[in-house]
Amino acid sequence: MEHRDSEDLIFVRLHHGEDLYESLKAVCAECKLRTGVIISGVGMLKQAELSYFVSSGTYSTALFPEPLELVSLSGNIIYQDGEYHMHMHAVLADQTKSAVAGHLSKGKVNVTNELVILKTPFEAKRVRDEDTGLMALTFE
Repeated sequence: MEHRDSEDLIFVRLHHGEDLYESLKAVCAECKLRTGVIISGVGMLKQAELSYFVSSGTYSTALFPEPLELVSLSGNIIYQDGEYHMHMHAVLADQTKSAVAGHLSKGKVNVTNELVILKTPFEAKRVRDEDTGLMALTFE
């Protein structure tokens, strides 16, 4: 992993075989990020897991073991209770240019990933929303 950060941005390059979530957590810790927005993410993933919210905390999940192009990655990152929580959505495409999309719950870098994170001054956290069962964003 490589990264550079400024007052407002973190540029990240992840290398082949790295775990996307674990590597991003390490970058966030090194940069002392509190809250951020993933404004850009491109590259390629393998062993990607995409989920779709069904109801009351229940997801339909699919694993894509083969390499897929990471067409787009967006989401947010929050530091809460001593750890980083990421909510990311991805669009992935195969060799035929057919795309799948959803909540990205895991993935390993295939070849490379390039990401840009916008640092924000906002304090945010996640709490369980009783109506949906989701860990929802709040600014309490």
